[in-house]
Amino acid sequence: MQDLSLHLIDIIENSARANCDLISIVIGIDETENKLSFEIIDNGVGMDEDTLTSAQNPFYTSKSERKKKIGLGIPLFKENAERCNGSFLMESTIGKGTRLYAEFEHNHIDRMPLGSIEDTFLSSIVGHSEINFFIKLFHILQNKEEKVFILDTREIKSELGDIPITWPDVVIYLKDTLNEGIKNIELEEF
Repeated sequence: MQDLSLHLIDIIENSARANCDLISIVIGIDETENKLSFEIIDNGVGMDEDTLTSAQNPFYTSKSERKKKIGLGIPLFKENAERCNGSFLMESTIGKGTRLYAEFEHNHIDRMPLGSIEDTFLSSIVGHSEINFFIKLFHILQNKEEKVFILDTREIKSELGDIPITWPDVVIYLKDTLNEGIKNIELEEF
């Protein structure tokens, strides 16, 4: 994978296949600790211990069709985090969902770029309009000032009433909101 946003797409797709109706995503840069962190939590069907262990194996896939590619997303994400002096944790409970946490040394020479995170969020929200997304992005600066951006599709859907979140004007609003929010908290590479 070329950037971290592609890993995020893969994880969101896994959550969607797990029949969740809420995906919570927290991504942050902490300059004071030189860390970039990802936390993704879904309320899907969850996994037992064997499946949880297997999901971190590059030769395992839960996809039923033989033509599907082997699931490399989670093992590669884990490897990338650990290679960049970071850490990786995945935990799951049957019937409650799955939590994935990855941390990277932000300035590590081998850390992949963040990528087009706003496009990742927009395509996920529109492509999985039946799922609610809670997105929190934060950036802790060297002076310890914290900049935060939050987008919760439950609130947006409530305001929209009968208008679908996939309506063209709503998609434009989401795109503009994501772009502005990411720009304001300076989440892009520095």
